[in-house]
Amino acid sequence: MHRFFKRKTPEPEEQNIGDVTVGEFDFSQLPVDPGLRIPICSYNANIRDQVRRIYLQKGPFQPSGYEFPKRKFGVSQFRRFNPSWFKEFGDWLEYSIEKDAAYCLYCYLFKTTKGKQARGETFVSEGFTNWKGAHNKEINDVILKNAPKNCKLASPDIQKDIVRACASETINVIIKDIGNSLFSILVDKSCDVSMKEQMSVVLRYVDSSGHVNECFIGIEHVTSTTTLSLKAAIDKMFSKYNLSIANVRGQGFDGTSNMQGKFNGLKALILKENPCAFYIHCFAHQLQLALIAVAKKNLPISNFFRIVGDVVNVVGSSCKRSDLLKEKHSDFIVEALERDEISSGRGLNQETTLQRAGDTRWGSHYNSLISLISMFSAVSDVLEVISEDDSSSPDQKTEAFNLLESILSFDFAFNLHLMKHVLGISSELSTTLQKKDQDIVNAMDLVQKKLLQLAEFYPQDFSRFDLLVLDDQLETYICDMRSNKTFQGLKDLSDLSEKLVMSKKNFNVDDAGLIFENYELLSASHSQESV
Repeated sequence: MHRFFKRKTPEPEEQNIGDVTVGEFDFSQLPVDPGLRIPICSYNANIRDQVRRIYLQKGPFQPSGYEFPKRKFGVSQFRRFNPSWFKEFGDWLEYSIEKDAAYCLYCYLFKTTKGKQARGETFVSEGFTNWKGAHNKEINDVILKNAPKNCKLASPDIQKDIVRACASETINVIIKDIGNSLFSILVDKSCDVSMKEQMSVVLRYVDSSGHVNECFIGIEHVTSTTTLSLKAAIDKMFSKYNLSIANVRGQGFDGTSNMQGKFNGLKALILKENPCAFYIHCFAHQLQLALIAVAKKNLPISNFFRIVGDVVNVVGSSCKRSDLLKEKHSDFIVEALERDEISSGRGLNQETTLQRAGDTRWGSHYNSLISLISMFSAVSDVLEVISEDDSSSPDQKTEAFNLLESILSFDFAFNLHLMKHVLGISSELSTTLQKKDQDIVNAMDLVQKKLLQLAEFYPQDFSRFDLLVLDDQLETYICDMRSNKTFQGLKDLSDLSEKLVMSKKNFNVDDAGLIFENYELLSASHSQESV
C-alpha cells in the first residue's frame, strides 16, 4: 500500500503512459472489464491514485443476467463460472466477459511488483479459469470461504501503510480546504524516545464558513535544531503540499533564540521572505516564563523549587515507590473520611500522584505545588520509609532523610503556601488570557480602533485608500451588528466571522472580512503551546 501513497519512479519494465496529469487524462475511458485492463503500474504516477480511486468507487465488475459459457475439462466434464460466488465474495471477486475468467479487484489495484508479496498473476492479469478446481472438494477446503482467514493486517509494515494512507488522505483534505487562503504556521520541536529531533507543524486558517481551524499536518525529522535546518524543513513541507509562504500571516513558536532570534532566528528568516508573517509569542507562556525567572532570582525561593523537584524525583523514581505513595495517600483519605475532615461524593478524592513542573508549561508549577500539598502526609511517609529501608543504598537513604527534614521545616511550609498563593493568581491570569468571554458586539468601538491599527501592518493587502474605506465599512458593520439579533451574545471575532459567513454579510464588505481573517490568523498565539 505504501507504493500507492509514496511515489516511486517507474520500474524499467513498466509501460508508463506519458507525462500526463489528472486534468489531461480521460477517466471515462477506463475499461470496465477486468480482462481488458492494463497493469496499474503502467499508468503514470500522476494519475495512478485517481485511477485506483475510480475503480474502488465503482466496485468489482460483476455482470448480472449474463449466460456464463461452459468450459470443457477432460473428456466429458463441463464447468462454468458460478454467479452465486458473487454473493459469497462480492467485495472483491469480479468476472471478465472478454476472457471468461475471474479476477480480484484489490489484487489488481494494490499488488506489488517485487518482493515477497508479489506472488503470481492468476487473479491480476491472467485470470482464474479452473472452474473444475473451484468445484473440487479438496481445493474448496482450503480456498475462498474455507481459507485459513489469517489475513488480519497485523503486520507492522501493513499497519504503518494503513496509517500513512489515512494521514495522506486527511492532509489532502486539509490542504484542499485551505486552498489559496491566508494562514498562520505554528511550529514546535521536541526529541522523541529514539533521541531523534522532530519538528511538528500546525496550520491555522479560516475556512469558507468562517470557522477558525487549527490542523496538525505532520512531523518532520530534522538533523539539528539550527535555524537553517528548521527553515529547510518548513520549506520542504511547503513544497510538498504546494503551500506559498506569501500567504503566511502569522507565526507562533516558543521563546528560544533559534526560533525568535531578532537577526538569525526562524522568525527573522520567514519575515525576510514575507514581511506580513508577524510573530507572536503566546502571552500566557510569556507570563509563565517571566514569573518563574523572577521567582528563581530569589535564592530561598529558588532553593524551594529545587527541593520540590528533588522530592518529586525521589518519590516517583520507581513503580514500587509510586505504588507506595498511592497506598499511603489512600490510607490518609480513608482516615480523613472517618474523621469527617473531608467530604465524599462523586468525582471527589480521586487517585492522584505528584505532578512534575516544567518551565515551558504554564500552570505546571502551580499544579505541582497543589499536588504536593494534597499528598503531603503520604509524601512524608514515603520519604521516611525510604530513609529506613535497608534495601536502599546509603546515598538514597541520606537523600531521603535530608528531603524529609527539609519539607518538615517551617521555611519550606511557608514558601510552599506563599508560592501556591502567588502562582494561583498568575494561573488565573493565564487562563483569563486564553478565555473567550467578551461580548464582541458590545466592545466594537474598541475593536474598530484595534482593527484599523492592525490593517496598517498589511500594506500588501490594504492601500491608503483601502484604510479610509475600511473605517467607514467598520462603522456600517457596527450599526448593523448592534441592530441585528443574529449577532447578539458573540464572544470573540471568531464567532463574529462565522456569523458573517452564515448571513452572507462577509461578501458585502471585502476589506472588513479580510482584516477579520488576518486577526484570526494572528490569534494563533493563544494555542501555540498545544503544537
